[in-house]
Amino acid sequence: MTRQNENPNEKISFATYNKGIPVLKMWRQNCDVSVLGDSLRDRDEDDDIEEQWEHCGEGLMQGPVLGEDEEPASSNNDWLEPDNATITELEQRVAKVQEVCHSQSLPTQIINSKEFFVDHAHNIVWCNIFKAASTSWLYNFNILGGYDKKFLARTRHTPLMLARKKYPRPSEEELKDAVNTPGVVSLLVVREPFVRLLSAYRDKLENITPPYYRKLARAIVAAHREAATKVLGTIKSFGPTFYEFVAYLIKKHASGDVTLDEHWAPYYKFCTPCAANFTVIAKVETLSRDSAYVVHQLGLGHILGRRVTNRRMRLRTVMNKSRDGKNTSALLKYYFGQLDEEMLDKLLEIYGIDFEMFGYKSDIYRRYVRK
Repeated sequence: MTRQNENPNEKISFATYNKGIPVLKMWRQNCDVSVLGDSLRDRDEDDDIEEQWEHCGEGLMQGPVLGEDEEPASSNNDWLEPDNATITELEQRVAKVQEVCHSQSLPTQIINSKEFFVDHAHNIVWCNIFKAASTSWLYNFNILGGYDKKFLARTRHTPLMLARKKYPRPSEEELKDAVNTPGVVSLLVVREPFVRLLSAYRDKLENITPPYYRKLARAIVAAHREAATKVLGTIKSFGPTFYEFVAYLIKKHASGDVTLDEHWAPYYKFCTPCAANFTVIAKVETLSRDSAYVVHQLGLGHILGRRVTNRRMRLRTVMNKSRDGKNTSALLKYYFGQLDEEMLDKLLEIYGIDFEMFGYKSDIYRRYVRK
């Protein structure tokens, strides 16, 4: 491969190609950008992460989020009072969900209580969507559950495990009662669906996969490597390519198997918003102001304190934001460039309702796929 412009500050480019598929080149040497978004939630190597961040500096902090823009980083860590525009937008999001529930004939959807957290003491219910700000809100729930901030900063236990000790999985009856209680805020946080899908793929399957996913990775490669090679050329990776991963999802969907892993299950099935009556639909792209709205509604500021005050959580939050800048846009072009329009159409059969229900646009991916 011919390398161009070895300036360590250069942005991602597509200088070289392999049979029409762009080869991704990173703009900054020695920086690990292999993990997108909330994948840090599933990792324990915080010391390594902090060293990488300090070495890489601010080069990752670039660009607008795909879809809605993330708010600029601010030195003010207080929970700012929401303005009228934020309140109006949040109301419109709830109305849009209800509209799509009816248009897609989903009002009778059976509620899925598995990933919900119910905090009766503070009048909040939250459905934990993996890869969609789960780190931030698990931290908040752990504080509400009584954990000390210093303990959370040093513990090696995962936030999810700690939270489940305080908030066991609710029964369907308990959940329905909670979300229909006046004064309770029921919260759902979503993220641009394909950004989340790519984040999950890269974290769980692409390279050195977590033990739980190794068997699945091998099965995907065994079933789809031959077809992928005809499209992408020689494939040297042991893990599945994005092409193979999408082919696996399409085949699974076509077979009528609707059981998808929690890290890439569609939102409308995983958190069943048509049955759960969410009062706040937050987005990763506007997480700061959306979360502040919830905190103000419930008067939780004195408990949660200033936003993300410990070093580990601050680093996690900054790195998660950085994954959704221009870097992510280039990564999406690269990975979706492995697909053709037919595969994109079939992928939208799985995730199209999420795009419609939560106000995201999928048209841009038509420009990324192979013609």
